[in-house]
Amino acid sequence: SGKPVFIDSWATWCKSCLQMDKTTFKDAEVKAALDDYVKVKFQAENPSAPETKAVLDYFGAVGLPTYIVLQPPAPER
Repeated sequence: SGKPVFIDSWATWCKSCLQMDKTTFKDAEVKAALDDYVKVKFQAENPSAPETKAVLDYFGAVGLPTYIVLQPPAPER
């Protein structure tokens, strides 16, 4: 789609993750700032599970929550 991607890596046991969902991500200014992003919630319930660990390691995540922003490639000239 050419839009940037915002990935929210979270877990149900992560108090900070849940707090962010209740406060920051409900804030009108934050919601407006993220309007142009494709939003993805990546549930990392078991960060040591091989599939989850591979994703977290790829992005250099050291804990939860972790937020990742992927920018679309610049258009070719």
